[in-house]
Amino acid sequence: MCPTSEPADSSLPRYFFIHVMKTGGMAVVTNVSTNFAVEEVYPHAGLDLGGHSAADIRLQAVTIDYLRSLSEERRSKIRLYATHFPFVACEMLGGGFKTMTMLRDPVDRTISLLRQFQRYETASITDDRRAKTPALEDIYERSDVFEPLVHNHQTKLFSITIADNPKGYMQTIDVDEARLALAQQNLASVNVVGLTEHHADFVEELASRFGWHLKRGVRANTAPDDSPEISESFRRRIATDNAIDIEFYEYATQLVASRRN
Repeated sequence: MCPTSEPADSSLPRYFFIHVMKTGGMAVVTNVSTNFAVEEVYPHAGLDLGGHSAADIRLQAVTIDYLRSLSEERRSKIRLYATHFPFVACEMLGGGFKTMTMLRDPVDRTISLLRQFQRYETASITDDRRAKTPALEDIYERSDVFEPLVHNHQTKLFSITIADNPKGYMQTIDVDEARLALAQQNLASVNVVGLTEHHADFVEELASRFGWHLKRGVRANTAPDDSPEISESFRRRIATDNAIDIEFYEYATQLVASRRN
């Protein structure tokens, strides 16, 4: 059960979870949210998602413009922002947040994303259409997938700046070595950084640092066990296309290890 709703206390800490798609973040959000009243978590189904389909990847509530348009009354009640936003959104909301994020091996994250798209599109196929299940490689190459959701995506989320006129997590920018350095700098400032393959450690650190009551072993949006194997050639292609993200992830693993030590 969620805590009882009471007037917001401005002296209480506020939290921002930089939720990267397909890193296991939904399980974290579900778990952490039980420590707050329902209206203290953004987005709230009724207050922030009304009139929008949960299946619509371009939800108004995950755009920077909508986030900044929230009334002072609404903002005053929010203690946990927990959806897909680039890191810069913390700054645009005035800062002062306790921040957290979880990252994932870029190749594994991409494959998980592609399989999700494949499952959704396969489920929509009817017998009379007699359409073929889309191949992962074909989905990967689509303009609405590769640039906004795959190409060095994790580095992008941590290197978008106010000068980029931020729009949201699907915004496309040119991610180069300078962006990588900025992303690393920003990641180092995040209070709690986790890795998908060490999900349990991330949950333990959140509970220890913030005093939250969290369940162990909570997972969400997990792929079926019968997913076909991915060819090594396709894995190499993803790694090559996302070389900067690979480097960013290696930095993240070193950061997590150094903090643990």
